[in-house]
Amino acid sequence: METNESISLRQQNARLRKAVKDKLGPGIWGLDKGGENLTHEEIVFLFARVFPAFGIDYIKEIKTNYPDCICVKGDKDIRIEFEPLLSAFQDHINKDDLSKCQYIVCWMNDLSPYHNIQEEIDKNNITIIELKQLYEEGRVRSRYKSLEWSKKDFERLGTNKLKTLYAFIDLNKDRLTKAEIGDYIGIHGRGLGGVIGTFTKNKDWVVREHPSGGWEFNQKYKQEVIETVKKFKLYKNT
Repeated sequence: METNESISLRQQNARLRKAVKDKLGPGIWGLDKGGENLTHEEIVFLFARVFPAFGIDYIKEIKTNYPDCICVKGDKDIRIEFEPLLSAFQDHINKDDLSKCQYIVCWMNDLSPYHNIQEEIDKNNITIIELKQLYEEGRVRSRYKSLEWSKKDFERLGTNKLKTLYAFIDLNKDRLTKAEIGDYIGIHGRGLGGVIGTFTKNKDWVVREHPSGGWEFNQKYKQEVIETVKKFKLYKNT
């Protein structure tokens, strides 16, 4: 049975979720700086105004030590570090235990995909929430979609896309050339470009082009790919 406290919390979140659907305008959030030169404290403020849009139930604690914040999402505590720019996370590398942080909330991701900071973030499976994109879209969705790939996301992929992902696992390589992928799935030319070049852009990367050549697979999704390929019986050896 729900308590009065839990009902009140649910009602508050419902009102907040309705509020974040409204059109954004100058100063509507009480902070009219145009996104320039935001401070650490202002990032916390902007996040606190829209956190229900990320599926977060409530903020449990804001601290002065790393990581900055503990929130509750479902039945789990998630730990968040706030940074005006993602590059500022450099201060925590080699100094703090990155495994203690599950999310980084920043105004803008100013890193290239292969920057050493980004590599450390990927290695520790930390999700990035970029507020700039959220605010500048002009409308905040009532429940922001997860940046991470879910099982349902993989199940919605076409057969050739799943085979492409499984190629990295079956061949036991983090990186494959375009020719290797083409040979594995039996497609070459423009058709192959259409397969590997159209993975969802607004989510965490699963396959991306490597600056040294070829295509790279994000190994943190290995198990999800194996389970999906097995479910649809694409390969007998799964």
